[in-house]
Amino acid sequence: MAARRPPERSNLYLIGMMGSGKTTLGRLLAQALERPFLDTDELVELREGRTIPQIFEEEGEAYFREVEARCVLEASRLGGAVVALGGGAVLREANRRVLKATGRSIYLKVRPETILARLPEHPARPLISAVDVEERLALLRRLLAAREPYYLQQADLVVENEGPPEAALRSILRELRRRGWLPP
Repeated sequence: MAARRPPERSNLYLIGMMGSGKTTLGRLLAQALERPFLDTDELVELREGRTIPQIFEEEGEAYFREVEARCVLEASRLGGAVVALGGGAVLREANRRVLKATGRSIYLKVRPETILARLPEHPARPLISAVDVEERLALLRRLLAAREPYYLQQADLVVENEGPPEAALRSILRELRRRGWLPP
């Protein structure tokens, strides 16, 4: 594996489940660090000219994952950015290799109940468009059980994000400084 970029050129990748706060915290973190911010889900929609639910409906998940992988690679070429990734991006080994080579990954850990509270009936989330609350909660539990091993394997840092985003932001900044991942 290639050596990692120096801290000032390394991207900070936010990984985790949908509703874990990647975009919200990503914007706050980028602002606090005076770095550019990019959300790969937004990049997918921009590149495709349609929403993620439309892509899922018209082309299927496999097609979406291909476009997502191209967008992850595009985002990795930025130097020193904060990048929010889609919840399933780390499932693909090629994406994991790119993330390791170009930055540090921060896993925003949340409980399925928190996700459900944040995304009660969210039509823009094709993987949880189940009919009732119990079914959505069960689906979120299954998704988390399947994905969490990848999040934990990829993560350079794990941050609980059950409360206000400002609290998680403070934790992230404190850990980045403590670990020397921010330039002096």
